[in-house]
Order: sequence, then structure tokens, then C-alpha cells
Amino acid sequence: MVKVIRVVGAVIEHHGRILACRRRPDRAEGGKWEFPGGKIETGETPQQALSREIAEELDLHDAKVRDLVTRATTQSGDKRIDLACYFVAVTTLPSSSTDHDSMKWCTREQLSTLQWARADLPTVEKLATGAPTPENHSDRSKDAQR
Repeated sequence: MVKVIRVVGAVIEHHGRILACRRRPDRAEGGKWEFPGGKIETGETPQQALSREIAEELDLHDAKVRDLVTRATTQSGDKRIDLACYFVAVTTLPSSSTDHDSMKWCTREQLSTLQWARADLPTVEKLATGAPTPENHSDRSKDAQR
């Protein structure tokens, strides 16, 4: 029986650029890029899980989960990854990540130049083809920096 893992990812956009995070080399698909996020725990909604993951990984405690961008299931080894990516609004920008060795801000066109984890590819494709960004997707503060 194939194990299905439910995960969520955050599409954080700031001044027309989207945050991409590179997985640490010691993790599955290490060295590949992904949207920050993680597993949905028992009893959590996808939105609750994403808020928790963003707080844990990026130390952002005021993230607001917005509209669903994509939801797709992909095969990864002996597992199926059910990934739902949402637009997420933040008032400050992350400066580091506990789960990644690099972060970069990319235009939608630049996203496809990175080597992405397989589960994130449907979201990259949708963003590259012009998925609309919801209004108020980014609650910017004067502290937010590039």
C-alpha cells in the first residue's frame, strides 16, 4: 500500500518576487528548491498547519494564509505527496530558515530556472503561467525588506 503524506506550502510574494527555499542536502530531495511549509498534523486544517510551519521554519508568527494556488499529488519514491500550496501574506520578510540552506526571491519567470522538488512543480507551472495573486496577498510593513 502506498503511503500518502499530506503537506502544505506557502507562496510568499513581495514586490513581484516569490520566495523559494532550497532543501538542506541531508533531506529527501536535498539541494532542490521548494515553497516553505510541511506536513499537516492530525487534527489540523491545511491553513493551521501552514501557519504553524511558517512560524517554525521562518520565524514568522503573523502569516495569513490566503487563497489556494494548487493542490496536486505526486509520486516520490514509495510515497505519494499530496501538496496544497496557498498564497500567504506576511508583514515582515524571513531572514533565515531552520529547514533550508538557502532562500531567494524570484520573479515568476525565474522560478522555472531552478531545480524544484517534484511535488512543487505543479505550483511553479501555475505561477509561471500567470496564476492571479489575490488582493492583500502581502500585508507589507515598513520593516519588510528585500
